[in-house]
Amino acid sequence: MSTIYTLNGKVLKNAANDKWLAKKEAPAGFVMDASNAIYTQVGTGYYIAWQGPAYPDGYNGNGKQYILVNNNTDVPTYPNPFMYGSSVTSPGPDAISRTDIYVQGTSTGTLEDNMAGGSYGSYFVWPAPLQNMTLEQAQAYIANVTITIVDP
Repeated sequence: MSTIYTLNGKVLKNAANDKWLAKKEAPAGFVMDASNAIYTQVGTGYYIAWQGPAYPDGYNGNGKQYILVNNNTDVPTYPNPFMYGSSVTSPGPDAISRTDIYVQGTSTGTLEDNMAGGSYGSYFVWPAPLQNMTLEQAQAYIANVTITIVDP
């Protein structure tokens, strides 16, 4: 027996093919994408940051699984790792290494240890991956990136 989804008492079907619509599941875990990114200009580029799972406190995701989706075809010329930060412009220890963060497509891995502790991890900071880009170019790049910590 299949589930029939309704909205306001109306059965939901795809009008184009008359098939039942599948229920969309909300993404699990802690999601960092364009919708919650913070852009800060530093020099000729932008730092991209997200509030961490324990914001405003620090966070250590050591060993926590992440899923990275990067649909960009270009790799910035100055690739930096994805870091634990104490502010949007204060990167600290690596959270995801530089070799993993620029993989095109979908990849998984585990977060590295936040050795600095303290307030580091109140933000995740991607320092200057987008050097020599305008704000609009940086936003377009991040629109194709999603990082999910599966079980923060």
